[in-house]
Amino acid sequence: MSDWLQDEQVRATIPQVEASMLDAVASDQPGFEEIAHWLIGAGGKRLRPILLLLTARSLTDTEGRKRAIQAAAAVEMIHVASLYHDDVMDRAELRRGAESVNRRWSSPIASFAGTFILARAINLLESISPKASELAGKHCAALCLGQLREAENAYNADWTIEEHLEMLEGKTAELFVLAASLGAMLADVSDQDRDALITYSKCLGLAFQLRDDVLDYIASSVELGKGSASDLREGAYTMPVLLCLGQNGQAADELRARLRLAEMQDADISRAVEIIRNSGAVEATEQLARDKSEAAVQVISGLDDHVLRASLANLARLSVERRA
Repeated sequence: MSDWLQDEQVRATIPQVEASMLDAVASDQPGFEEIAHWLIGAGGKRLRPILLLLTARSLTDTEGRKRAIQAAAAVEMIHVASLYHDDVMDRAELRRGAESVNRRWSSPIASFAGTFILARAINLLESISPKASELAGKHCAALCLGQLREAENAYNADWTIEEHLEMLEGKTAELFVLAASLGAMLADVSDQDRDALITYSKCLGLAFQLRDDVLDYIASSVELGKGSASDLREGAYTMPVLLCLGQNGQAADELRARLRLAEMQDADISRAVEIIRNSGAVEATEQLARDKSEAAVQVISGLDDHVLRASLANLARLSVERRA
């Protein structure tokens, strides 16, 4: 864990979250436990559970901390489950630098495993309180609708920036909001602080996703843990693509023509990436991500807890400076 996280108690709790996740997906089905453990064991940034634990850091009693750890594990399990399903939809071969579940086993098995992990996450939240599982159900539904909207707009070169950002609020930001909402609920924070944390989390999620969109064009496959320009290949036109298409001129026209080909060859992908990189759209997306990050920092400026405020500000800035 890098130095951005200033809460030592939260830092020390992460291994307990990992253990809780593994316990929650335990199964007697031969061989299935390995599949369910595959992405959990591959690690990850664990930003969502850390966000939850930070928002619930005022909890000091043993039982309260236990519930927060379980909720953090459940939120990360929901995220992991979404990755299993994402990789099936995208036919991805790599995830976090390793074979995806659908590549190693099969797409049906990956789908079943993702659904299994999601079900166990909801069970874990139900053991905390019915309100916790109800909250998760609401945000999971919004996440699915965001992903469905993205799928419905695959290969849509006429998608507007506003429509795309609305989709990102569901697809990515919802789980950050869920993490903050659960942490705030468990810690019984004030309405004012809860609202600030929720707005912060929405901005954080957008900044994080926009940075992902930038990395797809500037980072190597090794850094990403997946193929570069993978979204473009699958017709998921992210912010750099849409910003480039929105420019007037020959480059935008050529990009649009290549995207409308019945089947893009490797040379077409390479040329499309070159056009996007040369258009300034990647830099514009990076600036938009920074704007969202700074908005996140601004909205929590009134929090009294300086450790919480500093850690969240560091997290917002980290989200747009990372290389993977």
